[in-house]
Amino acid sequence: MNVKGLSPREMEALSAEIRHAYGDKNGGMMAIAKAIAPAIYDAIEEKEIASLLLSQHNLPRGEAAKYDKIKEVKAYWIAKGGQVHQSNLNDEEVEFTIDRVASYPTVDISVLQNGDLYRLTDMETWAADAIRKQLNRRAINIVSAAAPEENIVTATGGSLTSGALNEAIAIIEDKDLAVRYLVLRGARFNDMRGDGFDLDPVTERELMEKGIIKVYAGASIIKNAAADPDEVLLLPDEDVGKYAIRQTIAVEPDKQPSAFKVGFVCWMEVAMGVLRPDRLAKVVITS
Repeated sequence: MNVKGLSPREMEALSAEIRHAYGDKNGGMMAIAKAIAPAIYDAIEEKEIASLLLSQHNLPRGEAAKYDKIKEVKAYWIAKGGQVHQSNLNDEEVEFTIDRVASYPTVDISVLQNGDLYRLTDMETWAADAIRKQLNRRAINIVSAAAPEENIVTATGGSLTSGALNEAIAIIEDKDLAVRYLVLRGARFNDMRGDGFDLDPVTERELMEKGIIKVYAGASIIKNAAADPDEVLLLPDEDVGKYAIRQTIAVEPDKQPSAFKVGFVCWMEVAMGVLRPDRLAKVVITS
């Protein structure tokens, strides 16, 4: 639950609501679960990158994630368990697998008994982080797997080079597209700050003045721990796939609490897939 900006009186009133709900054996835990759900979803949305890499599509409850596909390319999607599946080339429609992404936070019973909002907020943050990391990993994995062989550039010598990155950018630009995002790990970002990496004057000045690079050749840089340390993904300024959400966030009390812990089950129903892999490019770094 969001406690930012609350006055001491409002904090105490909210704390009292938690204490009262915990003592209510007829739906009290469900009321707490409902109260913490919005804050968990807000925390997920704040830092997830799935909606940047893939176009977000909110599905009505119970609806399948079906999309039209052009015959010239295959479609790729994340199946249950995280495996990557692909369509046939001639398929005109594909259905991406809806799967649940979940986390299982717990708190000591004293947190609810005492209405400890700060520790409850810590639990919400943990729950959101666990789901967000899964979403980011799935989105990065499907984009990486979908990049076609002809759009992959190899950088040798164990580090990212400006020549390889510019070659990959040119692949997308030759399709009359612009690169919107570069997705990479911190080690590859360090390569870009090295002496051997050719930067344009504006980016060079930003690096000298601030020690950071936010944009390269017009593309925003996204650093994420889920990215393969030996890859850089390039995404264009047009849609490549869908991040379908059928259930934004659901939170329920764990039906098997322990003697001193209270748990919750937090989950989303999502599907992720790439419909236009031909618009992607990738740099692979080898030794």
